[in-house]
Amino acid sequence: MVIFPKLIHALSRTASNPVFTIGSKFMKQALLILSVLGMGIAQTSGAVETTFQPNNTLSHTITNISTSANYGSSRNIYSTNSGAYVSSNDEISQAIDNLSAHAKQKEYQLASLTSRLSYEQRQQQAKSVPDRYSAPAIAAANASRVALSRSSGYCARYVRKALQSAGYEFTPNPSAYQYASRGTLAQAGFAKISNNTQPQVGDVVVYDRSSKHPHGHIQIFDGNDWISDFRQNSISPYSGVYSYTTWRDSKYVDDASNRGIYLAMAD
Repeated sequence: MVIFPKLIHALSRTASNPVFTIGSKFMKQALLILSVLGMGIAQTSGAVETTFQPNNTLSHTITNISTSANYGSSRNIYSTNSGAYVSSNDEISQAIDNLSAHAKQKEYQLASLTSRLSYEQRQQQAKSVPDRYSAPAIAAANASRVALSRSSGYCARYVRKALQSAGYEFTPNPSAYQYASRGTLAQAGFAKISNNTQPQVGDVVVYDRSSKHPHGHIQIFDGNDWISDFRQNSISPYSGVYSYTTWRDSKYVDDASNRGIYLAMAD
């Protein structure tokens, strides 16, 4: 095809200096020829700067024009801050395949770690539930056996005797709230846990003192009911809302967080 070189030659002849003027009619003809040849502006690697002048002519500065027949549908140009990067469709497909394989590998690793954590949690839960011969279960059973039908006002005495009968050693307190505030339960081997934790047999709850209840309240869970000096209908013996703490024998506290179980994805 000889038309395009002649067109380039014609454009170059008038370019005695970097800036020259071409009539709009000639420019339309040039663009038409380029269109017929399938050579769009995006298919040239040179730079053509176009500005409109007041006299309705086109001023072009042609710095370099060269054809690039390889920039067809099989190649893509990506513009970045550092310049343009040309990548073929095959290269893009390969990159997508690599990312997909990497994502599947991470998904498998996550599933494996999740399964392992779930297994360890089940094992830990099985170990953290007291059996009928454990100290928490014995204390709860003894408290349940002597529980009254209604309060006698001696919750601290009843729960204290139940705990001591199971082998817990501590110095007795005159008031129920002191078993928490003085660290008595902690000294006996109990650990404070979240009030939102599902209760299990042997758990102890201590209500703080208040103006209406200056001695506070203490109770133990027998697996079904909360027991103090009487069998309660719910966790709270009061009609109002009062603050309390929950305690559990430290041998049966799930220490997964203290053992440092972490899910980490390797890079």
